[in-house]
Amino acid sequence: MQPLIYKASIKLRSDFTIRSIAPGDHVRLLLNTDGTIFAIIQRLSRLPFGLGKQRENVVGMLGGQATKMLTHALQKQAYLRVRIVEVEPPHLSRSAQGAVFLSVWGDPAVLTAQSH
Repeated sequence: MQPLIYKASIKLRSDFTIRSIAPGDHVRLLLNTDGTIFAIIQRLSRLPFGLGKQRENVVGMLGGQATKMLTHALQKQAYLRVRIVEVEPPHLSRSAQGAVFLSVWGDPAVLTAQSH
C-alpha cells in the first residue's frame, strides 16, 4: 500500500458535528450515481458492554480533485485504506467552521482507468 492522497479536506455537511471524530478513525467512501463521493464514519454503540448496532454517519463529500482521482478505484471496488488525519474544531479555525481531513492509501494501479 502506498499513499494515494496524503491529506484531502471533506466538505462537511451542515448538520454534522465533529466532536466525536478523532485522527485515526476509519472512513468508508461511497460513490454516488451523480459522481460525488461521500465520506462515511462508523460510530460505535453507546450502550454498555458494546451492545447494540454501529451507526454510519455521512460526514460530508470529497472535493473535486480527490473525487476525480478516486472515482475509478471506487467503481472497481478496489481496497482503499481511508483514515482521518486531522480535525480542526470550529473554535480554533479562522473561519469559525470546523474542518476534517483524510488520507487514502492503496495500490496506485487502481487510479488509472483501463478499459478491457
